[in-house]
Amino acid sequence: MKNAVHARALAILAFAGLLAAAPVPARPQDQAPVVIPPKPGPPVDAAIDELAKFISGLPCESDALRALQETPAWQAYAAALDKGWAELEAKRWAPMREWAADELAAANAATRTLFYPFGGPDFVTPSQLFPEASTYVLFGLEFVGKLPEFAAEGPPAAKHLENYLSNMTAALSDFFNKSYFVTRNMNALLVRDRVEGVLPILCLFLKRTGYAISAVKRCEFLAPGEVFEYDFAYPRKTFRKPYGVKIEFFRPGSAGVKSLYYFSCNIADEYFAKDSPYYRYLDGLGFETTLIKSASYLMQYRYFSNIRGLILARSRFVLQDDTAVPFKLFSPRVWDVRLYGEYTTPISEFHGVDQADLRAAYANPAAVRQLPFHVGYHWGTQKDSILLFTRRPAAAAR
Repeated sequence: MKNAVHARALAILAFAGLLAAAPVPARPQDQAPVVIPPKPGPPVDAAIDELAKFISGLPCESDALRALQETPAWQAYAAALDKGWAELEAKRWAPMREWAADELAAANAATRTLFYPFGGPDFVTPSQLFPEASTYVLFGLEFVGKLPEFAAEGPPAAKHLENYLSNMTAALSDFFNKSYFVTRNMNALLVRDRVEGVLPILCLFLKRTGYAISAVKRCEFLAPGEVFEYDFAYPRKTFRKPYGVKIEFFRPGSAGVKSLYYFSCNIADEYFAKDSPYYRYLDGLGFETTLIKSASYLMQYRYFSNIRGLILARSRFVLQDDTAVPFKLFSPRVWDVRLYGEYTTPISEFHGVDQADLRAAYANPAAVRQLPFHVGYHWGTQKDSILLFTRRPAAAAR
């Protein structure tokens, strides 16, 4: 018995020795934190993004552009852009975003693709009203063009830079002051040897709204309803309308890449037949929401019936002013409507486009909501009208 007890005691001592020799597990608070590296964001096209910063009046990192940013011409240009953009942010963009957060909540939640006809290169307005969209489709008559090239030294280079920045300022003037682009002024300014096309303006708007540019591609219709995308640098001498550009962009810190399309095209019925490439493309696009403003009342005329009909057939939501689809075409059986602002007589440049039924609808104060910002042709009087049409559930879009 004594020997058995002694043996058990030796066994216990040996086990205790093993425990003492074993390493002690680290307590959670003693462990080094596990560092999870951030997921890499979308790629940036450094050359295009840097050039877009430069023409946006924003600081660049490349040595060549940083040197040009020291010139008096660029310094004055950047200061004027900063001042103008800050004023727009206070009086237009901030009130617009706040209004949209309340009044467009349902439309924003449903909108993946935003169709903005007649807006030209105005990316800012749809991005403020519908920030959750992942695809924006714009078009206008103006050609796509290209980004500028600047030489680094010499009097000719300095004069070229000064002229280009002056022309950019002039090209942006109508939009800053009136909220829309004037076609005749764009025809004079968005030409070779001045500001070559809408691409520089699109890039400026993307940078000024806080986005990084991932890629720029050319777009052509090689088959009805199908868009062929390829490297923007691919050389082409001429383009046949409709053609366009696709810009892929993202918010720094976000993994999601968005797309901005701009197409140069004429959508009068003569060019926009139902079997035309661009019509078939839009018909199959599946856009949820259409935004229209400052549209020259074109859709009140019979020769814009195809685009008008497409919008009415495909949209779940239509946000527009009085220059867009005539009020009488929105059947109450199909559409609910909210009225904002104030309806007034169209400006003197346009004749025969007054809408008596819309005027009557606005005559009921109980049916009209306030509009805290100003956009459109009545920039002088600030008597603006905005209408939000929402398709009724039983009247599904085609």
